[in-house]
Amino acid sequence: MTQPASFFERESREPSLRQPAVVVGLVGMAGLLATIPTILAVFDALPERAGAFAAVGFAIGSVSSLLGPFVSWLIVGSVLLVGSLVAGGDGDVRDLFALVGWGFAPRVVVPVVGGIVSFVFLSGTDFSDPQQVRQAAELSTGTLGIVTQGVNVVAFLWAGWMWTHALANARQITTRNAAVIVGIVIFLQVLFNVGLTLLSAALI
Repeated sequence: MTQPASFFERESREPSLRQPAVVVGLVGMAGLLATIPTILAVFDALPERAGAFAAVGFAIGSVSSLLGPFVSWLIVGSVLLVGSLVAGGDGDVRDLFALVGWGFAPRVVVPVVGGIVSFVFLSGTDFSDPQQVRQAAELSTGTLGIVTQGVNVVAFLWAGWMWTHALANARQITTRNAAVIVGIVIFLQVLFNVGLTLLSAALI
């Protein structure tokens, strides 16, 4: 089995943004596909006159799902770059972003698990019934939210492990310093996701 440090050392010598971009794109596609069962159920329950508005909402959501991971890739890479500069790092920026892109691979699991769990729990819900819609919303921020956040944390930790080696190799800093920088990024991402879940629950 290839050790992560060896993998990132090899990738640092042969940087390419094409394959990491495919990985990040797969995360976006997985997020889009995972929402389809719920969206179809909502479409079936909506009256005809609301179909156009729902279609616009679906289109906007689809674009967000596809572009969101790329925006996250840019933000994470930029923050890690700044952190490495503070730690006295030196190395090609392209290498860093290429290796950070590979770290998004664990994120493919999150929407897949979330989509399956949502389908199991929300199948059979009549979205034309306000009471059932409220119950579904409470379930989404309750049981489903806990499951999703649990998978999120595991995926973030997995990605953090990969990003630590990526940052250390691409920017030529110690693994310890890389772990501290990446740890801060992961903490903020988890905090942001949990905050969104709690905000959604408060608005119900």
